Amino acid sequence: MAVENNFINGIQERGYIKIGLPPYNTPPAYYIDPKTKELSGYDVDFARKLASELEVDVKFYRNSKDFNDLVRRVGAKEFDLAMGKLGTTYERLFNAFPVQYMKLRHAILANRQSLEKNDLRSGLPDFGDRLKNSSIRIGRMGGSIWDTEVRRVFPNAKIIKFKDWGEVKEALFEGRVDAIYRDATEIKAIVYQDPNLAIQYVPILFEDELTMTSIFMSESGKFGFSDFLKFFIDREWGEIKNDSAIFEEFQDYYNSLSKFQP
Repeated sequence: MAVENNFINGIQERGYIKIGLPPYNTPPAYYIDPKTKELSGYDVDFARKLASELEVDVKFYRNSKDFNDLVRRVGAKEFDLAMGKLGTTYERLFNAFPVQYMKLRHAILANRQSLEKNDLRSGLPDFGDRLKNSSIRIGRMGGSIWDTEVRRVFPNAKIIKFKDWGEVKEALFEGRVDAIYRDATEIKAIVYQDPNLAIQYVPILFEDELTMTSIFMSESGKFGFSDFLKFFIDREWGEIKNDSAIFEEFQDYYNSLSKFQP
């Protein structure tokens, strides 16, 4: 008698895989293309290719409240998988099971004058430790891993929560915070958009702080689908990608952000 995989069989009998995505636009990972009005990005392409290997269609669900809610919902079996640059934290492991497919460095974009006022000069040999133990004001996005990670990395900082990434960036440029915190792909993208920002703001990447970025699933998904997913990542994705690989593969996208294209 053949042993069946009930999780995969259920997807195939339904005829489509249910993928939960965050309710944001985060190019080049996942976003509504302004030209085509279609959902696009490398996470979207990943999901569609995965569906093709299962010989089913894919349906995307983008109605979660935030990143944390998305992970909770997949753990409650509302989707088959949840993805979209989802970092792994202890809190999320209470709700769902991860399979890693990226690792991204942590980064901040800081106001140069604010750093100098706090006696934080990048030339100092202990700059990294001094920065992490400083009391600067850092903006972060609510409902994300940065809620917990920024407090872990910057235990003495004044942490200010904002609704979304747009509000976080606005707070920095309006002087309401000294720095903003997220992964390297998001921080460097801001500088790509306007290289002149480098006059007033400095991006700082932390080589010793990495986010384990994962695809999440329920307990039944862990036992029924994690091996298939890991094989797919190895065969189709090629490796657990870091932010340098993302920049290299999507260099055309990042270059297109610049306001100063020839």
